[in-house]
Amino acid sequence: MARTGSINYQISQIIKAHNGIGKSKLESRNTSGLKAENGHKVSDLFHSYKSLDNVRADLTNLGKFAKEELGIKDMSVIGINGITEWIANKDITYRTASNYLSEINKVREHLGITQEEIKELRKELKGNLVRTTDLAKQTRAYKSLDTLLLKERSQIAFELQKDFGLRVKEATHINIERQLKNNILSYNQKGGKLSQIEIPSSLTSRIKESAINGRYEVSYRNYSRDLAKEIEKSGQKYNGTHGMRHSFAHKMLNKGYIIGKVAEMMGHSREEIMNTYLR
Repeated sequence: MARTGSINYQISQIIKAHNGIGKSKLESRNTSGLKAENGHKVSDLFHSYKSLDNVRADLTNLGKFAKEELGIKDMSVIGINGITEWIANKDITYRTASNYLSEINKVREHLGITQEEIKELRKELKGNLVRTTDLAKQTRAYKSLDTLLLKERSQIAFELQKDFGLRVKEATHINIERQLKNNILSYNQKGGKLSQIEIPSSLTSRIKESAINGRYEVSYRNYSRDLAKEIEKSGQKYNGTHGMRHSFAHKMLNKGYIIGKVAEMMGHSREEIMNTYLR
């Protein structure tokens, strides 16, 4: 899809191209040329109002993220890295992420993505994200994190998550000029709330030394792979990058902080959300 007009207009054109209301799903399966990862033919259309509304909302959310966080104003160049960053920015289960990828698979030609890339990302997320049935079974917190040593670029993000509880997006993307003044790191939490933390001067120096064109960045895929490697080397099960948030919550509570204070430090407005982290 050639870029024409705003992202919202581009999304409206994508929806128009994949509107299957009133059209035969069987016929669409046989003519779309699209196959699921199991090899079965699938329709490239959305055949119910609910599914059409869902994909419109999800593409709108993706387009907004791409524009505000990645500086992309053209849906056709979002690519697999943009999709990966978008999903990494959400606190979701594998099941939800899988639903997103199923939608994206149908419209992938408009986003500059191949089916093989989607298949590979789904495989990565299956290992990184918690499954719904796992939530009540085990804690996702890691132990003995201070002994782990990742590659330097990933190590910086690792320390920001481990010692300050940052979300993966906050820890892996820092604009030096806008966000780092002396040793004060400013960042927007989920929901847009501005937060500030004081970090060690040595960490400030390392962030600046690792920056390229004024930005410290490490891709979610590289960071998650580096983290998984070290977690597994330590004899623990890898529970994804979000396991670092669970680890931070446990560490702060063990230090004597009250739940409300830990919730505030982690950017949660409601204390009861912490129940998720205390399993």
